[in-house]
Amino acid sequence: MKNWNNAVFLVILLNGKNVHLTVKSVFPYDSVELSPNGREVIILDQSQLPNQERFLHLTTAEQIFYAITRLKVRGAPAIGIAAAFGLAMCVNRFRTRSLQALEKEFLRVKHYLYISRPTAVNLMWALDRMERCFYTAKQSLDDAEEKHAIEVVRNALTAEARAIKEEDVAMCEAISELGFSLLRPGCGILTHCNAGHLAVSRFGTALGPIYLAQQQGYSPRVYCDETRPLLQGARLTAYELTKACIDTTLICDNMAATLMSQGKIDLVFVGCDRVAANGDVANKIGTSSVAIVAKYYKVPIYVFAPTSTIDLDCRSGAEIIIEERPAFEVTDMYYSKRMAPKDVRVYNPAFDVTPASLIAGIVTEKGILKPRDIKNLRKTK
Repeated sequence: MKNWNNAVFLVILLNGKNVHLTVKSVFPYDSVELSPNGREVIILDQSQLPNQERFLHLTTAEQIFYAITRLKVRGAPAIGIAAAFGLAMCVNRFRTRSLQALEKEFLRVKHYLYISRPTAVNLMWALDRMERCFYTAKQSLDDAEEKHAIEVVRNALTAEARAIKEEDVAMCEAISELGFSLLRPGCGILTHCNAGHLAVSRFGTALGPIYLAQQQGYSPRVYCDETRPLLQGARLTAYELTKACIDTTLICDNMAATLMSQGKIDLVFVGCDRVAANGDVANKIGTSSVAIVAKYYKVPIYVFAPTSTIDLDCRSGAEIIIEERPAFEVTDMYYSKRMAPKDVRVYNPAFDVTPASLIAGIVTEKGILKPRDIKNLRKTK
């Protein structure tokens, strides 16, 4: 687990005083769960939304890998939780009486899931934390526990995976409260991609404050862009917000400048998959375009990220590996017929990097940081 010291925080108070508000979930389920016996990972298949709420019961490493790569579970925090749950599930299902064999299987699955998506740092963070838990549990075994070593290790990993999720829930609550302090009654907010309940453990990061604002009677107006090519804004964010009875307008990605020029957008709220030490941010492709336009029209853009998404080992956005997705997501997915010539080349990066200079603030569970202050965070053992 990371500890964060020497941070410089921009803390905004509501009406000049500290307040504590509790965001309520409008969903009766979470997008990713571990079954009570720890032998199944249960996910809401986001590739089927908004037309069908279908839950998948995953029981193998290959199914977890496929669910992550094919975006059946998506959103940086949710990916990390799913990977941790998947690792615990595989250990619980692996039949052996040898702790050495269990360790070998644990490392195999961990390394396999590690490469499922390269940009979202929460994935690697969660899997590395599970590895530390494995060896801590193994080293703590005394003579009496040696006979039950496998059970001890399994229980420790299952508890650690559940703790990762519960900590994420608490992070989202704190982020929602801090983000709420940026809002005013009736304000207009532009979103990009999906950083809501579906992308995390519960509540959301960039959407969490909007839910809280609605619950506090602020009546926010939200414009969610489609977020091509996978339409996370159209399929997922619009689905979430309308379910919460929030005033929601869907727009094409290239309409944001028009709305800003008309004064309809007061703030831009987005999530992210990785924050570099210099404050650069990797998020869904198109975020940097929104940020450039927002800068021109003097509309502040805020990035919402738990501290597990901050990668202090990454000096700048130039070092972030950008995942490239398959061509069919651009040419075929969500179309009844192919919409491009058969032989045309397709470039389909999943993310882009928004420079720190374009970002007004990064909202974490610890506070609202200026991008330049990310470098002041110190990681300790």
